[in-house]
Amino acid sequence: MRAVTRVIGTLMFVTTTVAVAAGQAPAKMDMGKLDIMLMKPAAAKMGDNQFEVMVKDAMGKPMTKADVSLLFVMPAMPAMKMAEMKNTVKLKAMNDGTYAGQGNVMMAGTWNVTVDVMQNGKSVGQKKLTLTVK
Repeated sequence: MRAVTRVIGTLMFVTTTVAVAAGQAPAKMDMGKLDIMLMKPAAAKMGDNQFEVMVKDAMGKPMTKADVSLLFVMPAMPAMKMAEMKNTVKLKAMNDGTYAGQGNVMMAGTWNVTVDVMQNGKSVGQKKLTLTVK
């Protein structure tokens, strides 16, 4: 009977420890997550475009004092004898977690876009998306 009680006590301790750890883990994991949204343009076109990105921290508050950039990549198309194309657009802080700027999209087609958010020279968040340019 003592052995059974000891085993049950040990299992309760382990279960409680795991439950506490599991309860704490998501909070730690969510601390670094950002909500990054490409607000403009609604429909990108070839040539100059006005870009706007909204960045919020894990608590839903606008993130200020960050460096935000967009990296556009169109993969190489060997059949068309076209090399990979890349372009980076740096955005300026506006207000309330909004970053905006103008940039050139070199050609129509599907672009892979990475929105990179940096603070103190370190990347604190990224969002990858596909943008179809007409």
